[in-house]
Amino acid sequence: MAKPGLNIIHYLAILSLFVLCMILIIFNNGLMPLLCLMGLFFGGRLGIRKLTGHASNGLGILKNSLLVILFIGAGFTCSILRTETNYYYFLTRTNALKIKQDGEWVLIHNAHRIDVNEVYSNPSVVVQRIDIKRNQKGILGRALNLVVSQKVNVFTFKPTNTFYLVADPNNGFAPLTVSEANTRKESSFLINASFYDPLNRALGEVIYCSKQYQTKSSSSGYFKVIDGVPHAGPRSVFDNYSNIPQYSCQAHPSTMKDGIIFQYILDNSFAKWRQRTYRNLVGEKADGSIVCIASGNGGLLDVREISQLAKLLGVKHATLFDAGIALQYAFNSPGYSMEFSAFNNLLDAGSFVDKVGMELFRKNFIQRSPVYIGITLNE
Repeated sequence: MAKPGLNIIHYLAILSLFVLCMILIIFNNGLMPLLCLMGLFFGGRLGIRKLTGHASNGLGILKNSLLVILFIGAGFTCSILRTETNYYYFLTRTNALKIKQDGEWVLIHNAHRIDVNEVYSNPSVVVQRIDIKRNQKGILGRALNLVVSQKVNVFTFKPTNTFYLVADPNNGFAPLTVSEANTRKESSFLINASFYDPLNRALGEVIYCSKQYQTKSSSSGYFKVIDGVPHAGPRSVFDNYSNIPQYSCQAHPSTMKDGIIFQYILDNSFAKWRQRTYRNLVGEKADGSIVCIASGNGGLLDVREISQLAKLLGVKHATLFDAGIALQYAFNSPGYSMEFSAFNNLLDAGSFVDKVGMELFRKNFIQRSPVYIGITLNE
């Protein structure tokens, strides 16, 4: 039996362990983290009982069942809402962006270089991570800035890889999740590209397998594969190419040409461009390499900021593609794999829920996009 004074310690320790595990579930979504955290809680509880000498009562089976249900429910809800990605929406986003230069945090508009962390590389691709942050006023925000990094992922692909679009042209470009797109064509990398209307129809030019399905709009940016070679950037970049692309998709805005960010981007000319949200930039370097810069967990940026990151990384031409909560991408190589989704792309709650979501928020509950940029590594 536990000594009377140890009962309080026992319950406080169990409560603290439970709160800690629930917080960790918020920042670690998915089945394996959930199983590990459940093991941490129940194993830790057993250890606390042995230390305090506390004996369980006859309701142990019921309590354990309820706790398991609570853990599963919390893990499922957090995974669907992508809380490990979206926590930063509850913090201050008005302050200026900071990046690391030579190990020191500096404002991005004062930076001349940028520190990057290499995650994976082979002769065909380099995967890097950029840590970013904004100063926070509250205690919670300052604490999170210390223990949780906001990330931007950078994928640099050699032009000798195989580039294409992935879509479902025979079904009216029916929208796909990144997993569904990978089922249509197994790829080393996939990222959503074209913007879409309330009916999930792709906007702007779409050329697929050398066949034109949609004509160009007024949007200024393109990704194209011409004679097997990928290119990205503003419309004027393609003036010298006369051959019909094998693949082409269109988005907006284009952000830079010849290493110079357009003034209307530096001015953040439109309110939507000033929103700090998930972003997706595709650019081309002078050597023809294709660079995809995409928000990771907490990596909320405005249009000017992601363009400034691209310039610091040596991108020559660039354009933005669809992002916000629609952003999703996946990378898979024998040496490294990862997947990101800004919101739910796992659970389809049906057409009625999607219709209500579209009417209220102009977003379906499950995030699907009609066109993806796909890459197969030639390793």
